[in-house]
Parts: sequence; structure tokens; C-alpha cells
Amino acid sequence: MRHNNTTVKSAVSHPLHLNNQEMCKPHNMFVFLKTHKTGSSTLTTTLQRYGYIRNLTIAIPKRDSHVISSGKFKPSQVYPGKYDMLVNHVRFDKKKMQKVMKHGTKYFTIIRDPRTQIESFFGYFTLFEPLHLSPISGFENFISKPRYFLNKYRHFRMRNYLKNPNLFDLGFAPKKMEKQDLVDAAIKKISKELDLVLIYEYYNESLLLLRKLLCFSFEDILYVPKGMRSDKRRYTISDNLRESINKWSWADAKLYKEFNETFWRKIEEYGPTFETDLKYFEFLLEEKLKNCTFTGKRTDDNRTVYLVFNDNTNDTSCELMKYSDAEMTSLIRIKQYKTTRYTKNRLCIILLPPLLLLLLLCCKYAPSKNKILIAHNST
Repeated sequence: MRHNNTTVKSAVSHPLHLNNQEMCKPHNMFVFLKTHKTGSSTLTTTLQRYGYIRNLTIAIPKRDSHVISSGKFKPSQVYPGKYDMLVNHVRFDKKKMQKVMKHGTKYFTIIRDPRTQIESFFGYFTLFEPLHLSPISGFENFISKPRYFLNKYRHFRMRNYLKNPNLFDLGFAPKKMEKQDLVDAAIKKISKELDLVLIYEYYNESLLLLRKLLCFSFEDILYVPKGMRSDKRRYTISDNLRESINKWSWADAKLYKEFNETFWRKIEEYGPTFETDLKYFEFLLEEKLKNCTFTGKRTDDNRTVYLVFNDNTNDTSCELMKYSDAEMTSLIRIKQYKTTRYTKNRLCIILLPPLLLLLLLCCKYAPSKNKILIAHNST
């Protein structure tokens, strides 16, 4: 959305913005269930930046990665302790997450309309390759008979994101997404376990609801987009194709419909300042982009589009905004544990030289066999 500055400047001085900040205290304990192709990398880096600046404890993977697991969460996947935040990729399991999170933690996620989400996943991860399809017409071919292709190629690892990816990330097994009653029970369970479900198609509106839930400032939710897909990885989706996707991924379509309705009820409950706050927030976003990046400059690696950051800006907040979620995870690891996690190969490279030196010294100064015999005979 774009708004003229005259309208927005009146919102900047609106007294309600100050009153909202004075009425509540930031809630610094939360889990963000990071889903796939939902703008979640952008939100993850925003939340990581928030926690990093405030020295909050953040659950990160033990292994040298920004992904906790491609499976469901287990406490053993992160360092021992009780945490303020968990925002890295892992499938949802609230009971097990509660074992490592502090009491009073808020839980939220973001979902996307499956009609565009599956296409985005297919294009971004070039899934026409493991399915042996054309890079140009591959997505349409797949949706024309998805069960055929998934049965033919059973072992490529991202198959679970080509049908009901939101429910899969939320912890439900594909077999449980085939029956109406099980899907209804899953949606009911999710609505009880999560404090908020954001909607990708209404990203900025979602962040305002998150701001209200956690009592954050506008500055806390400012972002620079991450992981934007290149136009070279996009497919045109006709109305007929959209309908086919909805029928194929019907469980996610039902999930999306349910939480989309809940989302708009929450906006009604937000209060009379919502539109004013939204205009103000989007004004701040435009200003932040101007301060942090070069307008109109982008790089494209045929998969992802990256904004070009201005390293000479006077806005000090831009420094952390340029990092990806993987880079922020590395910064958090260094800060929290005063170390970087090394793989076995890196560890060998570091330890081998001093071990070899120690071995050489031992050989040089160890008494020879002859000297030991002479000493023994002289006694």
C-alpha cells in the first residue's frame, strides 16, 4: 500500500500512538512458528533483531545451521535451558516447546493462501527438477495430476510441502490430512494452542496485530524484505489452476479460510485507530527503506532478489536489518555462547596443527632407548 505523506504526517503526531506505548509492557517471551514461503524469513529476522538488541535468550539449533530441524521440535535439538524466544525453522509441537520456553510464552505463526503458496514453493525450490518436469510448464503439469507425480517420485525430501504445507509445518502428519473429521480436529487444536495467526496476504496488517499482542513499538516491527523470489522462478496461475490447487490442498484451504475469518475479527477488535496506525506504519516502512537501501537497486541470482543496502547511511538500525535469518542466528550463537559452532571438518583443521606440534616435541625430548639402558646399567 502507498499513502501520501500529508495523510501520514497527521498520524505521526496522533496522541494515541504515545498512549498505546504507555499502557502496556512489552511481552518478551514468544515462539514464532516459522512456516515456508509465507514471508517468514523477513519476520524471523525482525524478531531476531529485537531479541539480539535486548539480550533476550533465544533457542537456536545446536548444529551449525539456522534450521532447528525439518522434523517436529525436540528439546534436545537446542542448547539446555529456558528461553525467551524461539523463531527458527522447526515443525510445531507445543508440549515439547513448553519444556524449553519460559512460563507465559505467546505462540504465533503465519500462513498463506495455498493457491499461491504451493506455486511459490515449487518455483523457489525448482521442484520441476526432482519431478522431471519442464521448467516452464512444470507447475501446471504437476497440478494437473499431483497424486501421479508424488506416487512416481516418492523419495524427494520436499514432497510434504506440495500438499497442505501449512498444516504440515504446524505439526500434522500427511495421513491425518486426508479425513474431514481429523482436519477439523487439527484446526480446532491449532486455534487453542496459538495466540495469533498472521496472514501473508495482509502482511502489514498482521504485524499491527502482532504489535498489539506483544506490546511492541512501531520501530520494533519495521523490516526490510528477505527471501524475495526472482521473477524467473514464477508461474502464471489461471483461475482454473487456482481452483485445482484448492481441491488438491483442501485441508490447507479450510485452515486458511478459518483463520482468515478470525484475522478480520481481530482487526475489528483492534479499535478505531487501526487505519491510522496502518498508514503511519507504512510511512515508517517507506522511510526505513529509503534510509537503508538504494532505491531501485536490486541483485538477482535467478532464485532470490536482494535489496542493495547503503553502508554509508546515518541510520544505525540498518546494520542488523541487512542480515538474513542464517546470519542473525550466527550472531546470536556467538553472543550467547561466546563461540561459533564448528563442524567436525572445521574442528579437525583447527586442532590438527597443535596436536602435530605436540607430537613432534614429545619425540624430540623423549629419552632414547639406549640412554635409558645406560642409565639403568650405571645404577
